[in-house]
Amino acid sequence: MASSAPTASQALAGRVASIDWVALPADVRQMSRRVVLDALGCALNGSRTPEAGLLAAARADLGPDGACAVWGTPGGAPPGVAALLNGAHTHLRELDDIGGGGHAGACQVPAVLAAAELAGREGRDVLVGVVAGHEVSSRLSDAASYDTMTLRGWHTTGVYGSLGAAAAAARTLGLDAHDCAHTLGLAGSYTGGTWAFMADGAMSKRVHPGRASEIGLTAALLARRGVTGPAQVLDAPWGGLYAACAPGESDPGVIARNIDDGYRILRKGFKPYPVCWGINSAADAALALREKGNLAADDVARVRITISEMSRRMIGTNRTASVLDAQMNLTYAVAAILVRGHLDLRDFDDAALADPAAHAMMARIDLILDPTAHGERQTVEIETRDGRRLHARVEDPRGHWDNPLSDGELRAKFLGLAEPVLGADAARAVELVGELERPGVLAALLALLRAPAPRG
Repeated sequence: MASSAPTASQALAGRVASIDWVALPADVRQMSRRVVLDALGCALNGSRTPEAGLLAAARADLGPDGACAVWGTPGGAPPGVAALLNGAHTHLRELDDIGGGGHAGACQVPAVLAAAELAGREGRDVLVGVVAGHEVSSRLSDAASYDTMTLRGWHTTGVYGSLGAAAAAARTLGLDAHDCAHTLGLAGSYTGGTWAFMADGAMSKRVHPGRASEIGLTAALLARRGVTGPAQVLDAPWGGLYAACAPGESDPGVIARNIDDGYRILRKGFKPYPVCWGINSAADAALALREKGNLAADDVARVRITISEMSRRMIGTNRTASVLDAQMNLTYAVAAILVRGHLDLRDFDDAALADPAAHAMMARIDLILDPTAHGERQTVEIETRDGRRLHARVEDPRGHWDNPLSDGELRAKFLGLAEPVLGADAARAVELVGELERPGVLAALLALLRAPAPRG
């Protein structure tokens, strides 16, 4: 006799459908606005990168002009194309948010805005959709953790991100629990994303959030019209997502058991540095030691950074041939900090990547693998030429939800990223996101995001 208990995706769908803006706590509402603001800033700046130029060249091949905005550009694109491009743009600077099963904002915000634009929904629907998406993408990590998936070679931003985007789009469209379950079933049946890009610095990583957003949006649009997805997409012993991706290392049942343990969007971090989040612990430690020791580059004799096996695979590369190489390179990030005293977008232009001083510092940095270590925290030890030994370890890097950026810091980050694209309208965009739940505000924001094409 078949069990009457809900499957993991049905439990998630019930949770998603139950979310109501009026009943949400104030901190959850505010976090949904923060997620939208940060994603938009990252995407606007990303839309002006050389990699975005390659995506723009493919834009016409992917579909004709359409109703949905590609932020920072004029005209429109079909919903799926807009979600794909906006998601990729959000990730191009490696500054987009963390938590929620990966880079959740880059997957969900493009999906919900395209869904809202297509269906004539309001900003409140967008914000509720973002909360709903995090309920799914974060809870997927309960059953098979980020570490588990990463060590198996899966990029959770692509895998879990698709289902988070699906839930976000479904909730924005107003789908009920039944249709949301089918949305998750569809998205989970064709999701994916691997870490193979680490072998050569390929651009596939940049596209993963965009593809996740496109998959999620498409799944919601299909389910809205009655297309069905498998109810056991997560927990089927043969063909279920967990059995396929993490056999013997997952527990799909934990999703239903923990379904009411609070709003997961609160476990959300925002990056201060344009590098893989796994580097942020060491970056904070290196900055603190440089200041504490009053160090100049020539004072440093040797640096030792103790890392886990996961960190070795993710950020242990020594390449700086491309911007992506450098952004996934722990050694380069620490070298840049010790040589220049900062880690920001200036450190990833061509001149900075070729800087002899940075490369000389890299040669003095050793990565020490600790086989007992886990996760993305590192211990940094500096030996100075005058015989001092300095060390630091940061468990909650700046930007982590337990050490968050303030609203003021997040606003400053947005303005720094958006002003080169929107000019004075960037400040207006902050105001609009801050009142996005009000009727009519979303339309004004979307009009503002259709910025003129860059000159030159």
